Amino acid sequence: MKEVFANVDFRKLFFSNLFSGFGQGMTMIGIAWYLVEKTGSAQLLGSTMFTSAVLMFFIGPYIGTLIDRFSRKKMLLVENLIGFSVLGALAIWGFFGSYVEWMLIAIYLVTTFMYQIHYPAQSALVQEGFEPRHYNSINSLLEIEGQTASVLAGGVAGFLLNSYGLHIVILFNALTYLFAFGLLSTMKYTFTLEGEAKANQGVNWLGQLGQSWRYIREKRGFMVFGISAMMPFIAIMASNLLKPVYVSQTLKADVSIFSLGEMAYAIGAVAAGILVSLLVAKMGQLSAIVGNTLLFAIVIVAMVSLPYGWALVASYMVYGWCNASVRLIRQSLYMTIVPKHFMGRVMSFFNSVGMMMRLVLIGGFTTMIDYTGAGAGYLVLAGLLLLAAVGIAITMRSMLAEASTQAAVASKES
Repeated sequence: MKEVFANVDFRKLFFSNLFSGFGQGMTMIGIAWYLVEKTGSAQLLGSTMFTSAVLMFFIGPYIGTLIDRFSRKKMLLVENLIGFSVLGALAIWGFFGSYVEWMLIAIYLVTTFMYQIHYPAQSALVQEGFEPRHYNSINSLLEIEGQTASVLAGGVAGFLLNSYGLHIVILFNALTYLFAFGLLSTMKYTFTLEGEAKANQGVNWLGQLGQSWRYIREKRGFMVFGISAMMPFIAIMASNLLKPVYVSQTLKADVSIFSLGEMAYAIGAVAAGILVSLLVAKMGQLSAIVGNTLLFAIVIVAMVSLPYGWALVASYMVYGWCNASVRLIRQSLYMTIVPKHFMGRVMSFFNSVGMMMRLVLIGGFTTMIDYTGAGAGYLVLAGLLLLAAVGIAITMRSMLAEASTQAAVASKES
């Protein structure tokens, strides 16, 4: 990791993400909590998340084609400009008037849209701009960075919301986007896939989406593995609806428990970023990813069985560990086996599938949890994680075999 962090351009990517992620995390905490507390129900937050998932499901594949067609650095710069412009304008409004519901919904939708750009573009940029031997270290460091930002966001969000209000949180987030844009713009980067991009200029985005679908379909077990390995992340995203309701209505706790849960999650994920390579070296990729998926399901059941604030905080630390571990293993595997000119589309394809699954879960949870409580929703997620562990166990061996083959070829070429 020291060799990677010594790279000036990587440090610029690292710190631009750290600042923008910190502000973004505070905004999402503030919006989720505000919508639940203001209405006393999960309906508005659930409807907002549902609408976001619908939009991103349709937009995601198109974004993937853009990532493979244009400079990945430019995509990240555009993302930060959008964030600064929209949030800056709404932050200024907050100094002179109260926020109405459509403004809060707009902030949530814009933030979700930027997520949809950021992670596929970042993964494609890392795969394109850095050496394969550094992929594991880079992914681990970016995980540490992302979760450090979440720790800071969880620690600061509750204080700022209680002491100064939502408009200060939004203003701070807008400024972090501006800082990230300035830092990232100085990063040296060459779009090495310009030839492939030009060759695809005559192919519309639906045609390029079809290319990525054929690629995924022809790889044995890739579809099942991709969906199953995303399930911990989908569970975390769906729990963004469940958690504020669970804290507010089941635990009867305040925003401090909500923020502490965010911090605990981030601490667990940071630990995974630091230690997952050791875990994989000891257990192997297959055992590590299946074991963490199963552990996630077990701890969800334990949390629901113990409806106390301390149990939620402790459980979210484990969730952070499990989700980050699975994501890091999955990410490094994709960077090894997926061709660079397909990376944006493949990542966006699975993101869209994940959005569709979140759409179904959020729609169901929005309807049920005001009657059953959020605990029932968590148990549904536990069941899906158990199924995902089975899917990974069945399909991952063929992924690992291909990764080994490609690593051997690369070794001979070098």
